[in-house]
Amino acid sequence: MHASHQPIFVSEIKKNRSLKVWITKTAIALLIGILMGITNLKAQQVWPGDVNNNGIVNNIDVLYWAFANGTSGPARGTTSGDWAAQDLPELWPETFPDGLNFAYADCDGNGNINAADLNIIKDNFWRTQDMVMLDEYFTGTAGQDPQLLLDTDDQITEPGADEPVSLSLGSEQMQIDSFFGVAFTLKFDTLNIKPTTNMGGNSGVQLDIANPSWINDPMGMGSNRSEVFIEVLDDYAVAQVAIYRAPNAGPTSGFGPVANFSIVMEDIIVGLVGLETDSIHLVNNEFLGFDVAPSRLVFALAEDSLLLENKEPLLTDNAIRLYPNPTNGWLTLELADSNDEIQSVDLYNAQGTYLGRLNAPRPANAARFNLGKYPAGLYMLSVKTKKGRLTKIAARMP
Repeated sequence: MHASHQPIFVSEIKKNRSLKVWITKTAIALLIGILMGITNLKAQQVWPGDVNNNGIVNNIDVLYWAFANGTSGPARGTTSGDWAAQDLPELWPETFPDGLNFAYADCDGNGNINAADLNIIKDNFWRTQDMVMLDEYFTGTAGQDPQLLLDTDDQITEPGADEPVSLSLGSEQMQIDSFFGVAFTLKFDTLNIKPTTNMGGNSGVQLDIANPSWINDPMGMGSNRSEVFIEVLDDYAVAQVAIYRAPNAGPTSGFGPVANFSIVMEDIIVGLVGLETDSIHLVNNEFLGFDVAPSRLVFALAEDSLLLENKEPLLTDNAIRLYPNPTNGWLTLELADSNDEIQSVDLYNAQGTYLGRLNAPRPANAARFNLGKYPAGLYMLSVKTKKGRLTKIAARMP
């Protein structure tokens, strides 16, 4: 798993800025390492499910768990998956490339990292500690970086339809080398897509690994197999997904389809039905991350088909800047394009609860909001501008 491999594809266009990107990411990694080191010096504690120890349980933790899956080490004094701080009396021999110890992936504390620990991640999904450090996402640019692409054969739908949507990664010109896993968020239209049920009925959003594909060969007997994790949060209209290499599977390289979504429409559809990929974290076999461009897909009723040509665009992550982030009070939101304009900003907490619309002056391409009245934790700002929509993550510090 730790053998040396070539990095994921980086286009010729980006070679001139590769050193700058490396320096920036190295500085960020060092800062995170220092902060995590300070935390660990204060107390060696595990919150079951928060494998990367950043204060929140989400799909990034699934990638960390998958990387450590199958290893073993010293058991904790408390073998429990309950969401509470548990002392970590002894470290394991292995560490992740960012320096975090494998002991954090032993969610139940029994000394073995296996499927039982993944179940604890699912049980504690979206829970937060008092302090949350933002996950690192690798948002690329379409045309310059490989894309996590949503696609379908027909964008025309009808009420109650079950629409197939393919998910592909990379292209012939931008192939993925030594793929280990990808975590991302699927944003969907909660008004027009049926809610997911846990009672055995039809689910509004389902996902299966493409079979066969370049990341999954059913005849590979474990040598070329991938697995999928999905947690759908209907109230917030997102699905958090992780696709990762199965135990004992070696690295795989290529491009093309990796999974298939099944999207069930509501019995009444109003306007366009939008899906988009966001918050992407792609890692290779050495657990190094690389930029991937998001994508957006829109369905329409036959009578609204002309609207597909004028669909709301997907803003890139660098179109909106939040600072200081994390914050203990005031937060500034600024648009990179001075010709763009903020139209609305909706605030959600980490559990997907809608907290209301923030007061943004119009016309303006910047605004300040006070998060000081909210508890410490992670918050989502759904920002709509004249040129599109984007969700940004902000951390409220104690």
